[in-house]
Amino acid sequence: MTTSPSSTPRTDLRLFQTMAGASHGGAELFFERLAIAFQGTGMTQQLMIKPDSDRMSRLRAAGLDVTGCGFSPILAPLHRRRIAAAIRRAAPDVVLSWMNRATILTPPTGCPHVARLGGFYNLKYYRGCDWLVANTRDIADYLIAEGVPKDRVHHQINFVPDGTDGPVFEGRRGDGPVIAALGRLHENKAFDTLIRAFAALPEGVLWLAGEGPQRSMLGDLVDELGVAGRVAFLGWQEDPQAVIRGADILVCPSRHEPFGNVIAEGMACGKPVISTRTNGGRELIEDGVNGLLVPVDDTASMADAIAGLIADTALAARLAEGGRACWQASLSPRKVTGDWIAFLERVAG
Repeated sequence: MTTSPSSTPRTDLRLFQTMAGASHGGAELFFERLAIAFQGTGMTQQLMIKPDSDRMSRLRAAGLDVTGCGFSPILAPLHRRRIAAAIRRAAPDVVLSWMNRATILTPPTGCPHVARLGGFYNLKYYRGCDWLVANTRDIADYLIAEGVPKDRVHHQINFVPDGTDGPVFEGRRGDGPVIAALGRLHENKAFDTLIRAFAALPEGVLWLAGEGPQRSMLGDLVDELGVAGRVAFLGWQEDPQAVIRGADILVCPSRHEPFGNVIAEGMACGKPVISTRTNGGRELIEDGVNGLLVPVDDTASMADAIAGLIADTALAARLAEGGRACWQASLSPRKVTGDWIAFLERVAG
């Protein structure tokens, strides 16, 4: 393997990946990004994923060999045999599985099996794995505390693309800044806390990009608080960075956030980021240096942090610059893809 300061390392590694994720989600998005990034390094890949026409189209457009598999617990024996046969045909150096269902249905084949975890998952799904990859230090610590040998746990964060160039989302605007938040409209994401904090601000527009089970409740909340005219529900966005580029401040208000891809997206776009003190927030943000951290579910603190950045444009610029520097040093595709390749080559060796 050779490396250069300006390019991702090259490799002749053969990799087989399994993924049984949903149509949308942080792990699913990073799976796609990493597989496509690997494709530009000389690596040979075969992917077996839960059928999703849009995902399969994107992966095939990047030149990847993709096969569908239902990953059904009801048909587990059949699907295990199918996956095992595909692995034998591919003759990979390493097998990489993503999340619970794909991991437990990926059978032993004599090839090193690595599983990637983006949360504090039940480890009953991972007993047959040789290595576990955690995308935060807290998850890595959890694995070790649960009895996984330390030398079989690897910490490897995600990357996000450079967000400084590209299309800019053109949404509702008004007097004052645009505040953006992105993610599944779910209780864990705490968009209700953000809406309450935003309602305390005298001006500005709030963009909420995502879909989920709380869409109706959040719509009722903005009506109740009298800010419906200043809050725009954007739905699921295929290009989240376009939304962030169109905003002035990015907020991640989550109650639970294992990594926080959206935080990294904000840094890559050169925008000031406010996050709650979740695992992901504390993993990526040094408070006051490359972003701001506020307590979980603290409406007043969140409102104060947003108002502070609106009032202090110099602070907002410094935080944006700090976040961008963090992205360049730790979260860029070249850096993270190179680190993944080095790890997988070590496992294969």
